[in-house]
Amino acid sequence: METVTIRVDTLKRVIRALEDAVSVCHNVDSSEDADHEKTYPFATGYSRSAMTSAIMDLNNLIAK
Repeated sequence: METVTIRVDTLKRVIRALEDAVSVCHNVDSSEDADHEKTYPFATGYSRSAMTSAIMDLNNLIAK
């Protein structure tokens, strides 16, 4: 089995971004349209961006 060495700060950054995306999803309130950060479209885009970044970061780690 191959292993990868990863800096702790890199791993924490990926985890933090995913945790932030989960938080955005938990804070969705469809009755609050005035605050765009609590809408489903915002949560979807934010989460997709976080997941895409995590995938890129993790792929870069295994490509080294």
